[in-house]
Amino acid sequence: MSPSILRYEKWTTRQDPTVEPEYRARCVSGEERFCTAASGKFLSADEADDWMRDHMQQTGHKHFRRSFDDFAELLPTDQLAPAPMELVKT
Repeated sequence: MSPSILRYEKWTTRQDPTVEPEYRARCVSGEERFCTAASGKFLSADEADDWMRDHMQQTGHKHFRRSFDDFAELLPTDQLAPAPMELVKT
């Protein structure tokens, strides 16, 4: 058996910039059972927040479950561009 050489690479997980994240909200208000009204999919958190406010105005419900879904990709760490340095005011 010949000796093996193992090469390990560092990988970084990041949000896939080619796909928009998705935001949703679901009403979980109710005493004996949840309302279950759901917002559907939005492309911004503000839109999900607007839906929750509209639902609250119509029903008085104030408890929601928000969700955020994004798409991720793995990239070799050495192929990532270095993060820009922040300017520091003196």
